[in-house]
Amino acid sequence: MDEAAAVAGVSLTWYSALEDGRDVQVSAKMLRRIGDALQMSSEEREFFASLARPDPESAVTDPVDPTDPLLQAIVDGFTAGPAYVSDRFWNVLAFNGLADAVYGFSRAQEQNLMMRMFLEPALRDLHADWERVARQMVAILHLSTGHAPEDERAIRLVTNLRAESAEFRAWWDGFLLRRFVPTQSNLQHPVLGRLALTFTSFVASAMRTTDDPTVVVLQPAADDATRRALASARPTG
Repeated sequence: MDEAAAVAGVSLTWYSALEDGRDVQVSAKMLRRIGDALQMSSEEREFFASLARPDPESAVTDPVDPTDPLLQAIVDGFTAGPAYVSDRFWNVLAFNGLADAVYGFSRAQEQNLMMRMFLEPALRDLHADWERVARQMVAILHLSTGHAPEDERAIRLVTNLRAESAEFRAWWDGFLLRRFVPTQSNLQHPVLGRLALTFTSFVASAMRTTDDPTVVVLQPAADDATRRALASARPTG
């Protein structure tokens, strides 16, 4: 702590108050200096700023209306692979037929993908690289909840997962932070076989909500076997 305060050019008393979460005034310039002193990544700087200078308007966000027809229209418009929409807490709000074929959304009692990822054996078995994907999801959730730490949905989700999953608890407490970036994942589906898919996401900014609904699309990698498997699962009619 002493070294970080010294490098950032602030008093130890002030820095201690900031770390303890006390009400102190923090400028953007000061946040940059502290970030430089601690050699923070861009994700860590964003999370730190959300804690040091919380935005009251984003503390509790407006839930996305899952009945909004725009959600279904967005995912139905993507036909190359699975697509789904989730809110910032990984609650799945809409999905296309291919996403249902791969993830079994319509058959699942739990519609929170984070809960399923850690607590449903079938989702764990589906991902050949489960640990890498699960760690990324925890890191993304950490960054998302930093903007809404008092949202009851975030508190409930994290509390339940920490109680039910030792892996989630360890990774959450380890403060993983990451934005959603395009990445390839390998799935081993019990019916469709091996699927090599590239995950891409974007925020549906046209939605009238502050809850940042995210559209996730999974495009087949340069893999003819994946394309054939998805073609066999594509709904007809």
